[in-house]
Amino acid sequence: MTEGQNARKEEGEPKKRKEQKPYGGKDLGLRFKDKGRALKETVAYKNGEWMPKSQVTIELGDRGFYLGDAVFDLFRTFNGRPFRIKDHIDRFFRSAQFARLDPGFTPDELTALTLECIERNEQLRSEFGDWSVWFSVTRGLAGWRTLDAKPTFVVYAGEVPFYTFADQYEDGASAVITRSRNHTHQSLDPKVKHTSRMHLNLSDLEARDVDPTAWPIMLDMEGNIAEGSGSNVFVVAGNSIKTPSDATILRGVTRDVVIELADQMGIPLSEEAIQPYDVYTADEVFFTSTPFSVLPVTSVDRREIGDGRPGPIATRLLAAFSELAGIDIVDQAQRYKDARSDN
Repeated sequence: MTEGQNARKEEGEPKKRKEQKPYGGKDLGLRFKDKGRALKETVAYKNGEWMPKSQVTIELGDRGFYLGDAVFDLFRTFNGRPFRIKDHIDRFFRSAQFARLDPGFTPDELTALTLECIERNEQLRSEFGDWSVWFSVTRGLAGWRTLDAKPTFVVYAGEVPFYTFADQYEDGASAVITRSRNHTHQSLDPKVKHTSRMHLNLSDLEARDVDPTAWPIMLDMEGNIAEGSGSNVFVVAGNSIKTPSDATILRGVTRDVVIELADQMGIPLSEEAIQPYDVYTADEVFFTSTPFSVLPVTSVDRREIGDGRPGPIATRLLAAFSELAGIDIVDQAQRYKDARSDN
């Protein structure tokens, strides 16, 4: 029984969705013709209808497009099986509740919809290895001060961006502590996974100004380490791990998995304030995120971390994560790092 089937069993069979229009044709997820060219194109869901992903459009007047008035989440699959799907969907509904957005689905219905998305695209998975399954809701087509609108809801399966990290498992990633700061709960609570992500984009640009291959690390407004632009940060001193508390970060699902694994492996771990000093003097630094699970960091602000090689604790955690996921994470990333979709 797959994890997705277990999720359905544990949460009860979802209610049957109404007014869902399947995309016409038997070969959903196959190749669609565009100017005589065969495309590796997945199918996606928008507001009750399945269609080729390239045909999913967002209206110019949609508040999600011009105001970033939207929340989203995503999980990835391992060997086609969804990983921690319930945790991601629960977080999505917390974000929607905070933003006062109604996805128009229950958690059970959204679980069934995302599993259907995986099934409809299964025949393309061998070309990409696995999927990142995204789901998002915007406030919909409405004016600047109009908050009462019909939401726009989208689900789609995208490639896991192996090419961005596959070669960094062996030698470690580089990182830069950026000028842009993370949001505070006094403005826009970072626990919400929203699409208003300009501060993350700026931190990425600032990191690349220093090192074109670097990943950003943002500080909070007090000058403590917060998070990356889609990742959580961990430091190792001796045999102990530290990571920032969830007061000024998005509480990552992968972060929670690593905390659980460290506990099972008997590795001490604390959630506390971390300063740049703690990063520069650490024996190890690593990121956690849905696409890559655990990624060692061997350079921060062009300063070598530890001996400049991925450390033993990050390596052990990555091996334990692979065992949990049922796949060699590093090997898969290497095998599929050149796979790209056309859409």
